[in-house]
Amino acid sequence: MAKTQGKQPKKVLYLITKSNFGGAQKYVFELAVAAKQAGYAVVVGCGGTGKAGAATGRLVTKLQEVAIPVHSISHFMRDMSFLSDIRAFFEVWRLLRHERPEVLHVTSSKAGGIGALAGRLARVPRIIFTSHGLTVDEVWRPRWQRTLIYLGTWITLALAHQSIMITSETYQRAQKMPRMKDRVVLIKNGVAPIDFLTRTAARASLAPHLPPRALWIGGIGELHPNKNWSAAITALRTLPAQTHLLIIGEGEERPKLEQLITQEQLQERVHLLGYLEAAPHLMAFDIFVLSSQKEGLPYVLLEAGLAGLPIVASDLPGIRDIITTGETGLLVTPTPELLATSLSMLIRDEGMRRQLGQRAQQHITSTFSITHMCTDTFKLYDSKTASD
Repeated sequence: MAKTQGKQPKKVLYLITKSNFGGAQKYVFELAVAAKQAGYAVVVGCGGTGKAGAATGRLVTKLQEVAIPVHSISHFMRDMSFLSDIRAFFEVWRLLRHERPEVLHVTSSKAGGIGALAGRLARVPRIIFTSHGLTVDEVWRPRWQRTLIYLGTWITLALAHQSIMITSETYQRAQKMPRMKDRVVLIKNGVAPIDFLTRTAARASLAPHLPPRALWIGGIGELHPNKNWSAAITALRTLPAQTHLLIIGEGEERPKLEQLITQEQLQERVHLLGYLEAAPHLMAFDIFVLSSQKEGLPYVLLEAGLAGLPIVASDLPGIRDIITTGETGLLVTPTPELLATSLSMLIRDEGMRRQLGQRAQQHITSTFSITHMCTDTFKLYDSKTASD
């Protein structure tokens, strides 16, 4: 139990780099809310929406709505910046000295490394790190950067007392890293029930101007190179004219994607909807697509599966924990040609869409329990043993 008779509740401080509301932020939010309900004293530290000094995002709003204290780490930013990272370190260190948590749970690569180091120097008794995917897998980076990232990942794992891997493949790889066999555990993400809008209401909210008989392919995620939206957009060229692609999300690649849409003359069929609360609108879609080049265990696929949608997704390790191709969805190498081939198959075969969606829904419901995720994580908080 987090709180015993005559004692103050154990304090848990969650630390994450950005405060938009992607998968990693949903993870922090769900854990923070569940930890508060379980009797822990909960605090969250986070940066803005990407750049140093940027305004805070939806995560902060949602935490404030449930009365969880939030501290801003103003120098947290997505990209590497030596000066900003040093300043962020001292912000985190001061926060830890002020709050004095018994547990520091760091998530995302930058918050993980900076937070784990600051936590050790501030003598936090228990440091937990969650990896949402190994950054070294960003294969488009130069080799020297990937080497430094690998070293940084190992240092983060070494500084944490215990590290959580959310996919089977990253768990197996992390165990093979030097001295990590007993310091990593596998705890898969869990998804909470969603209050979905009806199909009619969701479509009216997202794009009421589209023809009633249009077939909607939906995607959710940042407009960032990792998400590879250009491949999904290009794939639309060879799909039937009544097919539309709607992407919910915002980010730095918007100008580039808008240029691509114009270049391919797809202005009437590709719709960049910006950021909004995406999950309730999933029933608007006929097919869900995820064209990423890198993922951990994506919440958007758990949510799409919970909605009973047929899914076409990139054939990546974490995604294989969710989708078995031909059974609960279709996995492909995310090129425009292969995405188009799988999407065409589903567009033509309504029966296959229905069958894949039903199987995905059953699999998500039975396998990815948020109760199990929280229970197993809280056991790490309360563990009497810690690696040094």
